[in-house]
Amino acid sequence: MASVGLLCLQIYWINEGWNSGKDILKRQVDYSFQQAIEKEWNKRKDTLSAYLEEFLSDTSFIGIGTKYNEKEKVWMITMYDPENPSDYSSWSSKTIQVGEKLLPGQKEQIIEKYISDNIRRNVLNDVIFFYTQRFGKVWTKKHAEMNIDTVLVSKLFSDELSKNNITTGFRIRYRDTTVQKEPAKEQFSAVRSTELPVNYLTLNDYDRKYKAVALVESPGFVLLKRMWLAILSSMVLLGLTLFCLFRMYRTIIRQKQLDELKNDFISSMTHELKTPIATVAAAVDGLQYYDALEDRQRTQRYLNTSRKELKKLDEMVSKVLSLSVAENLNENLKKESFYLKEFLEELLSSFTVQASFSWQLEIESLLKIYGDREKLASVFQNIIENSIKYGRDNIVVYVKASSTGDRLLMEISDNGPGIDNDHLPYIFNKFYRTSFENAGIKGFGLGLYYVARIISAHGGRIEAINKNGLSFLIQLPIKD
Repeated sequence: MASVGLLCLQIYWINEGWNSGKDILKRQVDYSFQQAIEKEWNKRKDTLSAYLEEFLSDTSFIGIGTKYNEKEKVWMITMYDPENPSDYSSWSSKTIQVGEKLLPGQKEQIIEKYISDNIRRNVLNDVIFFYTQRFGKVWTKKHAEMNIDTVLVSKLFSDELSKNNITTGFRIRYRDTTVQKEPAKEQFSAVRSTELPVNYLTLNDYDRKYKAVALVESPGFVLLKRMWLAILSSMVLLGLTLFCLFRMYRTIIRQKQLDELKNDFISSMTHELKTPIATVAAAVDGLQYYDALEDRQRTQRYLNTSRKELKKLDEMVSKVLSLSVAENLNENLKKESFYLKEFLEELLSSFTVQASFSWQLEIESLLKIYGDREKLASVFQNIIENSIKYGRDNIVVYVKASSTGDRLLMEISDNGPGIDNDHLPYIFNKFYRTSFENAGIKGFGLGLYYVARIISAHGGRIEAINKNGLSFLIQLPIKD
């Protein structure tokens, strides 16, 4: 429930961040497109203004002079057509005082003042004022020729997008609203800007006939580039949390299994200890209270029984004590080099007193093993004892060994029934007992754990497989 809740929270948070990012991207696209349209429009007006300024400075087209106004009793500035002096406009100016003749430099001052106060303002306001018929016609003609520069709009829009770190493809669509009533629907994923009126053919479209819209492609890619760190952080946090929850779950399960194994071990150990203790106690009682001491033969029998049971007790206690030794094996190893075949023959011979047991070796006489002789003897004893204990009648133990490079490879197998594959991964765990053991065969689940610890302390590996019986594959280093 914690995992699902956290996952839902992360998905909700990422989704909210994504939607918020889409809104911000839409506003940025709208603003960028609006800026591009306005800058292009102003660029056209600047071009027209510069053209008119150049036209005014040409004395063959425009003449500047003065004229006396009888009504107002003032001298006025006159702009006229040199080819038709009757075509003129005049005005008075408080900032520039003129007389019958213009003073040196006064003409240039009048033109500069006229341009700044009239031409620029009229162009920006899209007003065409006919100061002279000739000037008006030139202005009108040039005004009508100033079509929108779509290439410049695209460049300006691209620049504006770059300022907002939007680096992806885009399209700009123009439509005549008198012909196409609704904008065309796009088949691809894109951020669609707000549609804006544009002066498509002339500087000013009073009817707002033309409109333009920008379509920014691959918005998901843009958002992913902006949010990748947040999304990655969220996924890492979620992954770590789920990993911790999984590890916690695994730890709880392992602790539960270990607790069950420990209880099983304590129960088995208690039962195993009670039997020899009860036997020895009965023998002592017989000697003490039933005059067994007077019967020499019976006394000897009781003493032999007690000695045998005490030996069992000693073996069980030794196995338990070996657990503490197994935790610090690296510090207790006394390694030496010795012949493997001779070592195993001596060890296996001690088991021949047990019925229905035989063995076969496939080992070169000069093959040596390097390690703690006593600890390695415990390894082979435990494996052979398991084969005898859990095998069927006429058990045969096969031992093969060879060397490759700096490793000694051994295989110890038997012709027994093997172990269920479900148990194989766990047989080297502390206190672990198989179905054979739980079916009535006595044991504490410590033997193979001790074996694995010794092999590991020597820098080797051990694994168990089923192959016509149970086989143990052991790898050991030949030297340090």
